[in-house]
Amino acid sequence: MPRTLSVLLVICLTLLMATCAFAREKDIIRMNTDIEVLQNMAVNDVVAIGGNILVSGRVENNVVAVGGSITLKAGSYVGGEVVAVGGEIFKDKAATVGEKLTQIYMPHFIPSIVEFLQGKWIVLWATISILALLGFLGIAILFAALIPENIGAIVKILERSFVIMFLWGLLWSILIVPITVLLAVSIVGIVLIPVMIILAAIALIIGYIASAVFVGKKVLSSFKKIRFPFINVITGILILSAIGFVPVIGPVVKIIFLLAGFGAVLLTRFGTTR
Repeated sequence: MPRTLSVLLVICLTLLMATCAFAREKDIIRMNTDIEVLQNMAVNDVVAIGGNILVSGRVENNVVAVGGSITLKAGSYVGGEVVAVGGEIFKDKAATVGEKLTQIYMPHFIPSIVEFLQGKWIVLWATISILALLGFLGIAILFAALIPENIGAIVKILERSFVIMFLWGLLWSILIVPITVLLAVSIVGIVLIPVMIILAAIALIIGYIASAVFVGKKVLSSFKKIRFPFINVITGILILSAIGFVPVIGPVVKIIFLLAGFGAVLLTRFGTTR
């Protein structure tokens, strides 16, 4: 037990140094990158998160690898502890270690954390993204089926004046905070705040769905009329989702369509005013 506590203490202290803004110049702390201490180098501490460590020179204090292995070459020197979490330690007989070597093996279900540190969780991220997209597609189709006339009215006003709807949506999104503050002044207003938040969230969802229908209609306008009733919303959501992956520009475009739909929903009173 004392051995385990001392190891965990070393790890915590070393990771704390990694986040410290005034870390010493001779410390080497990196993420997702291998570290090599050459023969003519002398450093204080070496920490690699998601990378391997190769020591051929001198380390005055500790060597810690989280999600990587540590190799100590002949003639190398480590004054403190050598700790590998989720990796292995390879020590040459001619290497010198002042304290102890510690390997912390991960249970079968934890290597995924190591893979995450090494940037190998792309498959899981893609799976979650696809499931989220499918879930939102289901919600969009449900709304389009339950309130088709309301969605249609919102789409029509987007087609007629998209820029004005965007400005209305931007204005209302800015006013949400001061309106919430004003409501918080009175007891009745405090009760109304959750209602306002719920209505705003529903308006955003319906507005985004209407914007997706607007995009889908524009894209499919050159094709023959398709009888599948939800093809516009599906096409639009897929296009907006694909645009969202474009760095910087993609999220901005999605926000523009979201605010335009939000403004159209509020101006048409959730599609009830035509």
